[in-house]
Amino acid sequence: MGALILAGVALYIRHLRARLADSWDDAEADAGQLQRGRKALVHRVHHTWTNDLEFRWNDAVRLEVGLRDFPSAVHDPWGSGKLSTAAGTPLPAGTALRTMFEQHGQQLLVLGAPGAGKTVHLLELTAALIEEARADADAPVPVFLLLTNWRGGPLDDWLISELQHRYRTSADVTRALLAQGKICFILDGLDEVDLERQEECISRINAFISADGYPHCALAVSCRLIDYQLLSQRLTVNGAVTVQPLPVAAVQAFLHAAGNRVQGLRAAAAADPDLAELLTTPLMLGVAVLAYSGVDESAVRSAGTLEERRGLVYDAFLTRMVTRDRTLRGDPKPPRFSVDQVASRLLLMAREMRRYQVTVIYPSDPLRIMLQASPEVLEQLHSGRRIRLMSVKFQIAQLRLLSSTSPSRLLYRAAIRLVRFAALFPYLRKDFVHFACERALLRRSGDGVAFIHKTFQDHLSQRADGMTPRERDVLYRQALKP
Repeated sequence: MGALILAGVALYIRHLRARLADSWDDAEADAGQLQRGRKALVHRVHHTWTNDLEFRWNDAVRLEVGLRDFPSAVHDPWGSGKLSTAAGTPLPAGTALRTMFEQHGQQLLVLGAPGAGKTVHLLELTAALIEEARADADAPVPVFLLLTNWRGGPLDDWLISELQHRYRTSADVTRALLAQGKICFILDGLDEVDLERQEECISRINAFISADGYPHCALAVSCRLIDYQLLSQRLTVNGAVTVQPLPVAAVQAFLHAAGNRVQGLRAAAAADPDLAELLTTPLMLGVAVLAYSGVDESAVRSAGTLEERRGLVYDAFLTRMVTRDRTLRGDPKPPRFSVDQVASRLLLMAREMRRYQVTVIYPSDPLRIMLQASPEVLEQLHSGRRIRLMSVKFQIAQLRLLSSTSPSRLLYRAAIRLVRFAALFPYLRKDFVHFACERALLRRSGDGVAFIHKTFQDHLSQRADGMTPRERDVLYRQALKP
């Protein structure tokens, strides 16, 4: 009997050892899978977003944009909860956003005016963090995401979905990185979330970093200052900064240093305080310098509201970027597309993007614009004649059953062909997209394209909306010309 018991114990110990060995093998396999997933994510973030830093208005005008600490912009559990009108504390010249990000425990809100450089600052933060993640396997991986794609629901579900679709990272890898604090989310454009959902978005972000969520997750969020001030809720991140406008004196000094090529712009800005104020963001200063290089003062001067004058600057910029001499850059031939062709295509593109409430489109995969759109937007557009003729597209997008990585790849490809045939964007051919990006009218955004700035997109969409149906029909025919 004793021998049988000893034999049984020996067999049980052997069984335990086998189970432990299997669990060790599984753990090693899981660790290896996580390591490979992290490495692939680092590569995709680096490849996708560092290219966006190749063209920056900050570099084009070469002026340093200051930051200001703004602690009252975030929720203070011991305070009143109201956003103070105090401007906050100016930070020393040369203070980088990365410095403030670390100082505030890697949870930061970035505020500023349109075109002030919020996105550029976030991209620079992403670039700095991704270099650390490439060098150090324990460093958090920064993931740049556009909040305009959030359509409601828990933030963690959306983050996992975005990493699957934008970076091809599995849900298991994302959850593991989250649990280990090895991921940092850079969320751009709270103000570009649907207006009726912005309060909910703040609540979802706050819930995500609450004690019941991921309180130590690194996070940076950007928003236009004026839009944030209109909201009743405040983010519960650790700190906030505002990107400061350029001082008028700095703008004038820059224009003087630029020489005779901007003499007309310099004289007009000196005589017109409103124009000088318009140029106090790196975006508009860079746009104006390119638009009015070599132009007389009389051609620069204009009247109207600030937004109307911004629109005139953008119109001049569009014309100049299409027609400017490219000889010095090795492109002596006349432009491939005329000003009318480019303008008509960008006007229609901006209008459709506004209708679908998106800021990025994917010419090689036009169905994705419908997969991004909210059910409410699709329902509204579905009543239109063009969309009614393509009801199968609506059903695919509404049900959200397909993706380019789903088992139904053939059906997905057929749907893409249908979209191309029915043509949401028939004029966005590869050669035109390349031309518009090369002329700095569009920019690459991940694997999609976007306007150089949301204010440029808004201006063009407003122009298109102001046209009569007959005028838009002429515009559409112009856009389709080869």
